[in-house]
Amino acid sequence: MDGTARRALREIQKCISAGRITVLSHFVERMDLRGLFWMDVVDIIGSPEDVRDGGPERFGRPKWIIGGTATDGLKIEIVCVIDKDESQNSTVFVTIYWQD
Repeated sequence: MDGTARRALREIQKCISAGRITVLSHFVERMDLRGLFWMDVVDIIGSPEDVRDGGPERFGRPKWIIGGTATDGLKIEIVCVIDKDESQNSTVFVTIYWQD
């Protein structure tokens, strides 16, 4: 993980801690389909195995892909977008999927 990825991860972690997050309905649907819980997400973001730049998303915001292993051993990836508003950053959880 390079320095840019580390800074993005720290920002996402800070957003979660501060409750500055938006969880899209698509993300919740994917969690339900895969039997994942919010703690799986928090655990992986707290100690990821991989963080990589996903390039800008369709609105030009930076997208990050965070990979790790859920508590049941399932390898998953979480797609997040860092959004900037007038006062501070927030994180948008876009989708979650398991790795093949």
